[in-house]
Amino acid sequence: MEHQDELRNGVSENDLAQRFMEEYNASLQPNDVLEEPQTADDYMELAENVSAKKKKLEYLSKALELEPDNLDASRMIAEVSAKKPEELLDAFSALLEKGDFLMEREGYFRDGIGEFWGILETRPYMRLRHSYFELLIQCGMMSKAVNEGERLLELCENDNLGIRYELMHLYAYFENEDGALALHKKYDGYEESQMLLPLAVLYYKKGIFERSIEYLRRLAKVNKDAKRFFRIVSKNGPDKLLEEMGLYGYRPFTIEELIDEYLTNRHLFDSASYFFDWAYRNMRKPSQSTAASK
Repeated sequence: MEHQDELRNGVSENDLAQRFMEEYNASLQPNDVLEEPQTADDYMELAENVSAKKKKLEYLSKALELEPDNLDASRMIAEVSAKKPEELLDAFSALLEKGDFLMEREGYFRDGIGEFWGILETRPYMRLRHSYFELLIQCGMMSKAVNEGERLLELCENDNLGIRYELMHLYAYFENEDGALALHKKYDGYEESQMLLPLAVLYYKKGIFERSIEYLRRLAKVNKDAKRFFRIVSKNGPDKLLEEMGLYGYRPFTIEELIDEYLTNRHLFDSASYFFDWAYRNMRKPSQSTAASK
C-alpha cells in the first residue's frame, strides 16, 4: 500500500527500485563501519597495516600506553626508530633485559623452559630474541649469534622459529664439527637441505673431503635440483640464482629452497668461495660403489 501511494504521488517505479536497493545494501553493512580501537592489539593491527612511519609510531605508542610491558610494540618501535644498526642493537639489548625481568617475574623461566613458543604469553619475548639473533648475524657478530641461537633452542626445544637451520650454518662457519653433529642428531638427523649443505661445507673447510662428498650425495638424493644449483653457482656465479626462482616462490626440496638458503647464509658460503666449483666437479663423478660395479 505504501508503494502504491507513492506511485500515485508521482514517484516512479525506477525511483522505488533504486531506493529499495540502497536500503537493502545498507542493511548488509555493519552498524559501525569504523570502530574506534580499544585495545593494544587493535593499535598493533593498525600499525602493521600502515606504511607511513609517523602513523605507525603513533599507533605503536598508543599500544604501549595501554600495555607498558608489550614487548612486540616496544620491538617494533625500536625497529622503526633506529637509524643505525648499533642503535637497534642497543635498543634490543635493553628490551631483552626488560624481557628477562618479565619472564622471571611471571615464573616462565621456572616453569616454561623448553616450551616458550607453546605459551602465548612468551611468544613476544621469543620474537624479540629471534630479531636480536638475526641482527647479530647481519652485523657480523657471529660468536654472540651462536650463543643467542643456542639460548633460543633451550627456550623452545621444538624450534618453531627454525633457529636450528641458521645455527647449523654458524657452526659450519666456525668449523664446529661437534656442535653441528649434535644439532643434527638432536633434530633426528633430518635429511634437509638446510642441514646437509652446511655440513658439506663444514667438512670441505676442514679438508675432510670424503665426508663432504658424502653429505653432497645425500643432499642430491633429497633435493632434485642440487646439481643444477651447484652448476649455476660454479659456472655463472651467484648473481644468476635469482633468475632461477619460480613463479610460485619458495618450494621445499627444489632449487628455490637452495637459493633461499644461499642468500640467507652468505656469511658461510662467502667464507668458502671455491667450495661450489669443487662440489660441482665432485657431484658429477660416480660414487665409488657405482664405479666398482662397472
